Amino acid sequence: AKHMGLCGSNLSAEDKEAIKRSKEIEARNAEAFRAEQEKIKLLLLGAGESGKSTIFKQMKVLYGAPMTQEELLQITPVVYNNTLQYIKILVQQTENLGYRDQVACQSQFDALKEVSDEAEIDTEVGNLIKAVWADAAVQQAWERRAEYQIVESVAHYFNDIDRIAASDYMATQQDMLYSRVRTSGIVEEKYVIDGAQFVMFDVGGQRNERKKWIHCFDDVTAVIFVAALSEYDQNLYEDAATNRMVEALDLFDQITNNKFFVNSSMILFLNKRDLFEQKINRVAINSVSEFSDCGVAVGDYEGGVQYFLSRFLAVNTDNDKEIYHHVTCATDTGNVKHVFNACKDIILRDNLRGSGFME
Repeated sequence: AKHMGLCGSNLSAEDKEAIKRSKEIEARNAEAFRAEQEKIKLLLLGAGESGKSTIFKQMKVLYGAPMTQEELLQITPVVYNNTLQYIKILVQQTENLGYRDQVACQSQFDALKEVSDEAEIDTEVGNLIKAVWADAAVQQAWERRAEYQIVESVAHYFNDIDRIAASDYMATQQDMLYSRVRTSGIVEEKYVIDGAQFVMFDVGGQRNERKKWIHCFDDVTAVIFVAALSEYDQNLYEDAATNRMVEALDLFDQITNNKFFVNSSMILFLNKRDLFEQKINRVAINSVSEFSDCGVAVGDYEGGVQYFLSRFLAVNTDNDKEIYHHVTCATDTGNVKHVFNACKDIILRDNLRGSGFME
């Protein structure tokens, strides 16, 4: 008799079961692969301290689970630490810049130096901070903050010190948005927005972090690049000789023209518009040597935004690649919501186009 080859009848029950299992696994893998492909992956990039992590935190506020008491309790010591660390930097800089002798509240000024960064802020410490922050000589040093490294958003804590020093103080959502913890490595969060799965990645922005991760993200749907408008007269935390805006432009050049991101939508957030609006009233853009070609007058907010926007758009070498852009204030939940809604439509549309469902 002719052998009919591997006809069904020759397979043992175990073999049949094994084939069925292997097909199921294949189907599951295909499904997992498809789900993974359909996930909308957003990568937040930008130089250190541009506001990426604040945008990241806002997404959690807008689309994540509400913050629990537990989480707010964990933020409270971060607020204490940020407040103390930066008021002490301000005290140090008041001395470095030669204003020490003009300080009216000498005893509080000296007492503050002795307080540990890890201390809890009680009424006593709160009063020291309040006196020092109100001092005219200290305010002169604060005016010159572009000359040294300090995180500007801590002014919100200094101005609100009575609330923070109260014995029943617990951090609020807004305090959390102003809090500063340096990001190292990669942080990710998942959201479902309008029925679509979003995954957002926040990556440490400091220079030494960058080369570690860039190649991991060759399939992201969109890159959101965050640049701080207000940093045009400031230098880098890691390299005091490099202007922060120049660094942001260089990094944007590397990202937008990067082969890994050739299929990703590129979205530019010109951030810290609130600080930029204050700064442009007192610091001319062309007073900074790197931007001496800028013809925008002091106080011309719109002109300043346009000037920097044109500098960013000019680095894009691919005429077919559109760069979507928004002017943002990362600490303002309403603004981020409005901006992200506009981005979401672009992201969803480009995602469909990329998967062949749309021309």
